[in-house]
Order: sequence, then structure tokens, then C-alpha cells
Amino acid sequence: MIEFQFASFLAFLHMDPHGWYVWPTYGLGVLVIGGLTWQMAAGHRAVIKKIRRQIEREELHESET
Repeated sequence: MIEFQFASFLAFLHMDPHGWYVWPTYGLGVLVIGGLTWQMAAGHRAVIKKIRRQIEREELHESET
């Protein structure tokens, strides 16, 4: 069975004396992963938009001939 290693939740958050290093590192990791996720989603949307425009141009070109 897993035992909680800290006396309280506040002690867990404080992680005496390492909390000052642990939590900013976790925060930075969340920011980096969130930023990469946002960047990938924005890139995906841009590619989809580009493909749609290309398909529309091809359809317009085919209808002119």
C-alpha cells in the first residue's frame, strides 16, 4: 500500500527545503508542454487552411476549362 510521505498537504507543497526548486520546475514544464501543444495546433490549423485554399483553386481552375 502507498503511504503518504509527508505529515500534511502543506508540508507536501513546501517540500522542505526543496519546494522552491521543485514547483517552479513543474510550472516551467507545464508551460513548455502547453506552448508546444498550442504551437502544434496552430500549425495544424494553418496547414488545413492552406490545403482547403489549394483545393478551392484547383476546383476553380477545373471549372474554367
